[in-house]
Amino acid sequence: MRAFKFCILLGLGMGIMNIYPQSAGTTSFEFIRSQYSPRGAAMGGNLIAIKSDIQSTLYNPAALAGNSSRQWGIHYTDHLLDFKAGHLIYAQPYRNWGNFYGSLTYFSYGSFNETDEFGEQTGRTFGAAEFALTLGYSNTLGKGFDYGTAVKYLYSSLDKYNASAAALDAGLIYTVSGIKDFTIGVSIANLGFTLDNYTAKEEKLPFLVQLGFAKKLEHLPLLLTASFQDMAMNEDHPTDFLKRFGIGGEFDVSQIIKLRLGYQNQINQDVKPVGRTILSGISFGLGINWRQFWLDYAYSNFGDLGSQNRIGINGTM
Repeated sequence: MRAFKFCILLGLGMGIMNIYPQSAGTTSFEFIRSQYSPRGAAMGGNLIAIKSDIQSTLYNPAALAGNSSRQWGIHYTDHLLDFKAGHLIYAQPYRNWGNFYGSLTYFSYGSFNETDEFGEQTGRTFGAAEFALTLGYSNTLGKGFDYGTAVKYLYSSLDKYNASAAALDAGLIYTVSGIKDFTIGVSIANLGFTLDNYTAKEEKLPFLVQLGFAKKLEHLPLLLTASFQDMAMNEDHPTDFLKRFGIGGEFDVSQIIKLRLGYQNQINQDVKPVGRTILSGISFGLGINWRQFWLDYAYSNFGDLGSQNRIGINGTM
């Protein structure tokens, strides 16, 4: 019966995916596609079915359902092209009502030299940046089921121009009965609309549908994860989303050290025209626990485009 409920909710998500198909490069506020979690990035973006970690809320708002402790996180990303990004989050359980969290995501493109129509610099500089404010909630839906929702306010500025949008995220995590430490997660993100646009044309948000699983092996200190990512992207064949998969693993070296490795096939496919892409899409990282704190680092390879480095600190209270 519980599996049947999960299939119904998954079917609803797939239905929404068909209503809001989109092609690559056709949406605005693309910064919310980026990964801001060091743990998630190191494992190939596969935190969709991971429970009790505040970083997982970036992939599935149901992640903190049933969690009894306060959590917080600070994350920094050294992006491609010297772009900089950051993420702050705090989560608080409240009595028996569930878990509430709030976060701020910031993406800076730096400063640019203004030029005239002939390409000559005017001596003036301007900046470009974007941010997202998120308020989320999660709770237990029933035995084996956790759910979560989140609302976002998105803002983008380019010199004296700006745009804004509102969006909704939702997710579900199902703990499979009869299989120890096995969870399945499904989430939708950025279902919303623009409030103000840069141009007269109304733009779409980067709508995402993701499906993933996580399994802690019984006789080996290894957490295996995998997912289908960006399932709403419209391509030539309905099954093309199968190519947009990610796999990841987290190995417990000891109680305080975790090694992480991941692969995202979509990144590997996207950068193929650039040239050497043997290692593109590969990521790895490290987690170190000290008392109630976790220090996380992640490295992601984008082939000839370069690499990304992420660092973060998370804690419980």
